[in-house]
Amino acid sequence: MSVYSCQVCKFRYDEWLGDTKNGVPPGVPFSHLAGSVCTTCGMQGEGRHLPLPEAKYIGLEATYYDQFAGKAGIAFYRNWLMQEAQLAPVSVLELGVGTGRIAIELARCGLSVCGVDNSPDMLEMATKKKRRMLKDQEDLLVLVEQDVRELQLDSTFTHILLPEGIFQQATCRAEQRQFLAVIGQHLTANGTVAIDLLLPPVNSKWSVMQRKFVFPDRMVYQKVEGETLLAEQKFRYTLTYETFLEQMEQPRYRVERELALLLPGELHLLLEAAGYEIVQSMENVVCHHSELPEQTEEYEADRWQHGGYPFAEPPGAPGAATRWTIIAKKISALSL
Repeated sequence: MSVYSCQVCKFRYDEWLGDTKNGVPPGVPFSHLAGSVCTTCGMQGEGRHLPLPEAKYIGLEATYYDQFAGKAGIAFYRNWLMQEAQLAPVSVLELGVGTGRIAIELARCGLSVCGVDNSPDMLEMATKKKRRMLKDQEDLLVLVEQDVRELQLDSTFTHILLPEGIFQQATCRAEQRQFLAVIGQHLTANGTVAIDLLLPPVNSKWSVMQRKFVFPDRMVYQKVEGETLLAEQKFRYTLTYETFLEQMEQPRYRVERELALLLPGELHLLLEAAGYEIVQSMENVVCHHSELPEQTEEYEADRWQHGGYPFAEPPGAPGAATRWTIIAKKISALSL
């Protein structure tokens, strides 16, 4: 959604907010308005209202990521890996570690974790949380800035996690096979990989919105607008953050992304061809788990709602986005 400004009187119309004082509800596109848009000059005519450029701010997505990602994945991965640790020593590599939501919880439980991400802003946030929350356990979590699809680490790991659709950043079969090859190079013999697949809402075009009170005087709106391209086996979305500080709108942040439209059965075939055995394939398990992490200043209960990123709809809602978690064990050398 855009903001339009009149070139005569500078009146602004925000499609997100509408113009409730004059009977226009929030969400009405500029193109749907009839007659004069301006409540100041009252002039009509085309070409006078121009869209304002979107402001992009580095670090804003990292700042609010935890509040919108919620609890998705933390309890599930923690409990699963703690069970695995009872059988044999566990070392974890998380690709797309982001702000460290999952990795820090695993380290707090005594597991050795390496987190990789290509975003310096996300890693800066993860480093701050690591210092505050791990304290005497900081050595259990190592953070590395690298492109996860071109990974070059000196270590191998018993378990590799790819949460929140990280694998779908590889948008064609050749890239996906190469990504699996890179993963295999960093897995121990008989190691295990866990991959979250994001499936968008069922409509060809879709929109999801949620809002959070991040601080008592600060409200943040997150809107995800996207389209599913079946012919290209991809889906694209635009994610917009709008912040209101004491009810005054602040500059916006907007980012566009493209992910592979990959069904669980397709991923099963890719994994099996790469020398893996499917152990489990589960729908929405990371969202349904009711157990919260231990309460700390970082995890306030009222911020842990509707977990999952970027989709905000509760799992199971008709036509909503869904999430699959596929766990597979490496059984042979990769042969692609």
